[in-house]
Amino acid sequence: MGLGDIGDGISGNGKTIVFTSLVMIIIFIAVSTLVFFLSLESAEQVMVPSVVGKDLPEALLELQARELYPRIQLRYSQKADEKGLILEQNPSPGAIVKGGKRIELVVSQGIVIDTIQNYIGENIETVQEQIKEQFTSASRQYLQVKLPYLTQYSPEPAGTILEQNPAPGTPISSNMELTFVVSNGTEAETTVVPDFLNVNLKKLYQMMPQTAITLHFTAAADMAETAGMSGTGELTVQKQNAAAQSKVPVFSPVELTVALPPPAQGSVSGILKATLAAFPYPFTVSLYAEVPGSDKELLTSFRHPGGSCSVPYTVPEGTRLSLEVLNKEVYSETVGANTAE
Repeated sequence: MGLGDIGDGISGNGKTIVFTSLVMIIIFIAVSTLVFFLSLESAEQVMVPSVVGKDLPEALLELQARELYPRIQLRYSQKADEKGLILEQNPSPGAIVKGGKRIELVVSQGIVIDTIQNYIGENIETVQEQIKEQFTSASRQYLQVKLPYLTQYSPEPAGTILEQNPAPGTPISSNMELTFVVSNGTEAETTVVPDFLNVNLKKLYQMMPQTAITLHFTAAADMAETAGMSGTGELTVQKQNAAAQSKVPVFSPVELTVALPPPAQGSVSGILKATLAAFPYPFTVSLYAEVPGSDKELLTSFRHPGGSCSVPYTVPEGTRLSLEVLNKEVYSETVGANTAE
């Protein structure tokens, strides 16, 4: 057989070779595709863990343990202590997904505020709560207000910030202190004494936040006799040492004598007494009651300059009464029949 015969043979079988090659390629692609989809079908299904509120490294370890992978998005938040924490996730916790799925995580960059704001003209209590909320982490407070405040008389309402140091726009650095000059109000400011006579406890609690005087409460000497004076058998005001509608300097002390009803089944009346720190100007004091098995309830609030503080109550026995200033508990007491005045 010569070279010509071999050439003719190859030329005659060319179509067969090409066809066979195409068939082999198609079979290879089909088998590869089948293997790919079979591998997807066989991927283990896992439950998405809850990582919201956790540190990013902790969240990544939990996802890695379940062969899940993160897709991270950064966002500013409202609190300094949220920096590095997971704010949101998608899919949500408890979702069933295949291993290898991407889990979208929104991670806090911390607060966007990086310079001192202008607090002049704002109320010091509101500013202190705002700073505490925004700049306090679990381990430290990045920015805090220096205590005690500097105060001076001015036409501005008591508690108004008049000056601040550092100035607005100053970059915030670690453990920075803000010094405020706060208005004490006008030196000769006066207020009108309300008429408290024969007011019951519910009405008294409504009036207390509106008054600009310092109330001191004492119990009537003969509880059984004075309780009957109101005709209702409930706690009422029987005397006040400053005449109603008279003018007195703001937050002057006014003494109220209250008639305490005799102990009733399951309830107790009395006067809660505490000694508070001296404030640079009258702060808002809140009285809370917490009955066992129930949520804490606000009974009343009032402004007080500090020092001796008293407030009457009628609550179920075993109630925990507490006083709070700037959202911080400063005194608490659990009252029962043996604690009544």
